[in-house]
Amino acid sequence: MSHNIKFLNFSILAVLAASTSASYAAEKLYSPYVEKGELELEYFGSRSNDGDPAKDNGQQHQFSVGYGVNDWWHAEVYTKYAREPQGETKLDKYEFENIFQLTEPGEYWVDVGAALDYEYTPQRGHPDTVETRLLLAKDLGLTSHVLNIILEKDVGAGPKAGLEAGGIWSSRYRLSPYFQPGFEINSTLGEIRHTGSFDAQDHYAGPMAYGKIPLNLPGTADGIKYRIGYLFGVSRAASNGEAVAQLEYEIHL
Repeated sequence: MSHNIKFLNFSILAVLAASTSASYAAEKLYSPYVEKGELELEYFGSRSNDGDPAKDNGQQHQFSVGYGVNDWWHAEVYTKYAREPQGETKLDKYEFENIFQLTEPGEYWVDVGAALDYEYTPQRGHPDTVETRLLLAKDLGLTSHVLNIILEKDVGAGPKAGLEAGGIWSSRYRLSPYFQPGFEINSTLGEIRHTGSFDAQDHYAGPMAYGKIPLNLPGTADGIKYRIGYLFGVSRAASNGEAVAQLEYEIHL
């Protein structure tokens, strides 16, 4: 995919120069792979758990539809809902997302991709956000590892946070296509110009389960991919934990 080297250069510059403000520690996990003609319906959600009411029962719910336009570009649109602790669930944002596969699997030591998102906030006086991710993946034996390096920046009207950073590390053991046990580390560092101490940031770690449940419908090669687990807060700013669920219904057209 030599024609995608330009996209690799672009994405690295974008990751270093752009970015959104994160209200929650739990994030959707992205892989750098794109499959042409794949239609995807997805749900991602999380819920915080803590004895402190100011941290308990914060929720996010995201619904999306995506499509593999070609063998290196996947486009997706989202509707996002959020609930602050002690608040009500409300429409939060609309998002347009692009994932670019920048290398072929195994072409280099690590597989590389990038994501570029724009989030529109319908509430008056609140800024929109731009998010970029550098997506890295590597298989070692029967284990698979994924790293998302995340940068976010508020744009437009309203009070805006500075450039923010975060990341997700995921490792799993490919026991079977249906069940792959693993773990994740999920961190939100805050604004880069004054990130503060470790305990002032949101850091979580915990077990995850991954896999794909085939549906075996006639004439299709569809199934439901899942990522389900529980992340424990390991810094003072984090809640005691967050339950996470990511479900993808895939149809190969």
